[in-house]
Amino acid sequence: MKPIIIAIVGASGSGKTHLSKFLQKEFGIPAIISTTTRPRREGEREGKDYFFVDNTSAYDRRDMLTYTRFGKYEYFSLKKQLPDRGFCTYVVDENGVRVLKRGAGEDYGVFCVTIRCKPANRIARGVVPERIERDKHRRNLGYQWVDMAIYNNGTAEQFEQAGRDLITIVEQWQHLL
Repeated sequence: MKPIIIAIVGASGSGKTHLSKFLQKEFGIPAIISTTTRPRREGEREGKDYFFVDNTSAYDRRDMLTYTRFGKYEYFSLKKQLPDRGFCTYVVDENGVRVLKRGAGEDYGVFCVTIRCKPANRIARGVVPERIERDKHRRNLGYQWVDMAIYNNGTAEQFEQAGRDLITIVEQWQHLL
């Protein structure tokens, strides 16, 4: 079977990275790590959270799985990061989901999960008000792009159970491809 990308999209602090890391820990599902031109945030590690570069001129766009500009920074991933088979996760923005789904076919499948979370919960998790405001201007995905929604307004245990449920659904979904 072709590889399946579990594309995880949502606002800052909604739980995208937590879900990706949980799926890696619980199920051994690898993550596609984006490369970005934005500065490293406190606690971020090279090659674990992102690959940090000054510019994208050294990369050929034909080798990119996705490319997007968010604010004044660029983000992309490379096709060579896709596994040969099985699942992988990819924390991506709304434009990235569109690119992935349009490019899917013989090479890979894309299952998009959007994470929804109340702004008050995101602020309680440490998201600064500027990022909350910035996220209000994100271009929402229409229902045709999303395969599943997870609401992350409860406990970590509830959110992780939703992650387990997600894998059950993706395992059933992949047989439809």
